[in-house]
Amino acid sequence: MAERKKLTLPKKIIDKYGEKPMIWSYSRLGTFNNCVYEYYLSRIKRFKSVDNIYTISGSVAHDILEDFYDGKIKYEDMKKRFEQDFLEIETSDYKFSSDQEKNLSMRNKYKNCVMHFFKNHQVVESKVLTEKHIWIDVRGHLFTGYIDAIHKEGDYFIITDYKTSNINGYKGKKLKQNQKQLLLYALGLHQLGIPLNKIKIRWNFLKYLNIKYPLKNGKTKITQAERHKWVDKIKNPLKKDIVEKYDIEEYEADIKIIDLIKQNSLDGLHEDIVNKYKIEDCYVYGDISEETITELLDEIEQDILKILERGKEEDNWERENIQSNEEFYCNVLCGVRKHCKYYSRYLDELKKLNDIEEEEANIIAELENL
Repeated sequence: MAERKKLTLPKKIIDKYGEKPMIWSYSRLGTFNNCVYEYYLSRIKRFKSVDNIYTISGSVAHDILEDFYDGKIKYEDMKKRFEQDFLEIETSDYKFSSDQEKNLSMRNKYKNCVMHFFKNHQVVESKVLTEKHIWIDVRGHLFTGYIDAIHKEGDYFIITDYKTSNINGYKGKKLKQNQKQLLLYALGLHQLGIPLNKIKIRWNFLKYLNIKYPLKNGKTKITQAERHKWVDKIKNPLKKDIVEKYDIEEYEADIKIIDLIKQNSLDGLHEDIVNKYKIEDCYVYGDISEETITELLDEIEQDILKILERGKEEDNWERENIQSNEEFYCNVLCGVRKHCKYYSRYLDELKKLNDIEEEEANIIAELENL
């Protein structure tokens, strides 16, 4: 993401919080809840956090959307810009996985999905404010944040967060857990004088789309799909349409479907079929209310209390040894892992285990050769 300017405290903030207030952010609390020792290393010891493949690739997509809505580039430039910027990632040391084959598969999937998004993105027609900085008061604690996009639809102010991650975890109870950052931003708008019931929060999942098509009973079917294989998602109703429209056998339709899935497009089909299936950006809306805001404030207040109670001594930030199910977070997402004694210990133990397994395998091989 483009480098942000150093924060300058407005006079009203200084008057309320002083010239050197402690400034909180939702990401800061997120670090604490993910790993207390990571918080100690990054926020107290202040070791510089390094980027990972997800922050880098996500920033590329965010910057392109920001420049488009700020009028710096044209619609058709977005896909070209992404291809150009992503090439630098492809030739860098950043990996989606340490496994070479898996990394290539994940990288291609990500690239194809996001390229499809920039080629088919539905433009928000009203004025869009991008990367909008906001201050939020949380029961006397000063928070800051940057909102990806804000626009207005009718009487409603829409807060949009661009996501290049998986959509898993944004339904039901998990959605309520993952919407806290956007709730915090909604609170910030509310504190600027906008009624809470006139604010909506949502995510635009760039790697996904919604497919809308009519059913014979008059209702509309909405199907969610990953962009790089969206045609495969509708192959069954599509096959019926092809058989009916072209008056061909099912096996002939199967051949057409295979080609359509391979090209991931309906190009070449009769316009009646093409026009039947509408693809749209994949938006997921959060649940914003007085109740969810109050729950958020309670949780934030508790987190801040826990952080302040720990102080600055390292002994107060100890954690349990790293388990195998935490390896992905530590190896890929943690920006201070090279300073982490727990991660070094985990790698040492892993190496010892691998050495033992290799030694046992050699012994078994020798015994089999007797």
